[in-house]
Amino acid sequence: MRLVILALLLALAAFTAQAYPLQGGNENVSATLFGATRTPLEDPNATQEILKLDVGLAGAENASYSLMDSKNNTFGPDQYQTLQTNSQPMLSKRQIVYFLIPKDDLFKLINVTPVGAKPFNINWWLTPKGTKGDAVIRYYGITDWLTDTDSEGAVLSQGVVLQLRVSNNGTSDIYLSPDNFTLLDQWGWVYYPTLGFDPEVIAPGSATQARVKLGFTGLSFLSRPTKLAYDGQVIMDLEKDQGPLPDYVVYGSNVPQTSAAASSATSGPMAGALNASNQTEAAVAGNQTEANTTKAKMSSLQDEIAASRARLQGVSAGLGGESAVGSDINSSVDEAMQRLELVKKNLQQSKQQTA
Repeated sequence: MRLVILALLLALAAFTAQAYPLQGGNENVSATLFGATRTPLEDPNATQEILKLDVGLAGAENASYSLMDSKNNTFGPDQYQTLQTNSQPMLSKRQIVYFLIPKDDLFKLINVTPVGAKPFNINWWLTPKGTKGDAVIRYYGITDWLTDTDSEGAVLSQGVVLQLRVSNNGTSDIYLSPDNFTLLDQWGWVYYPTLGFDPEVIAPGSATQARVKLGFTGLSFLSRPTKLAYDGQVIMDLEKDQGPLPDYVVYGSNVPQTSAAASSATSGPMAGALNASNQTEAAVAGNQTEANTTKAKMSSLQDEIAASRARLQGVSAGLGGESAVGSDINSSVDEAMQRLELVKKNLQQSKQQTA
């Protein structure tokens, strides 16, 4: 039973990050990106984070991977974790691939180089946006995923941290706080934020000073976050609004004739190609060789992952009691509400003085 629960939670972890699987391939091999999550490092001053990519490979024994970001920088994997290998009736492999990446980096494609087959690209997920009134909300995905367990390790609930940025497309100020948002699961059950950012006043034509993080805890381990609402109105479907980036965003005006955007996992494989912006097979191969020789970095990454697991295992204070995470979150919410009230009072006073 415990193994079933762990497998279910692993599937949920991937599903909540990017719930729209992407697929690409060539005439012999296909790869499916089921989801990606970002996990912060233990050091609060760290400029890097861990990206965990859930990949399914069919038609090849193995493959190497290379991520390309919006600035054409490439990153090789630091660690692989094989979840499933099947040689009958068709060779296939399911893996979690770990990358150590710059914090908040944006990606445009992943290059897949299967053993004994031609390489191909899969366009990365786009960053969807939603609007209500003058507020424009851009969604950047899941930046952390937590489980709350009892003293015996049984899962009680889960928590997710979303990353957003909000801009003001109107002519008057917008009050913004975590209380503006709610999260809905696949059954329409509403969850309210339990931690987040300091309230802000967004001036017309401006945006939040940086991306903000919004945390939801106490989710049933059977719940799958599917929709995000702003001021009571659903503005984003986290499953349907996360398709692949279009080719013109990935390649600009140099779209190779053989290139095609990634398809959904329910469609047939789409042929990929190396991009035309000074990115060659030799450069990718060099990056992959370097990744294979960075043993020190891999060791460091393994230590960070182990520390992260230890952190997750320690979030609960026991069955029936309030977890350490819950206690910190409640305190954070109280402080945020107090700051929001102070901001509102200050702004009201300012308006009265200028009236």
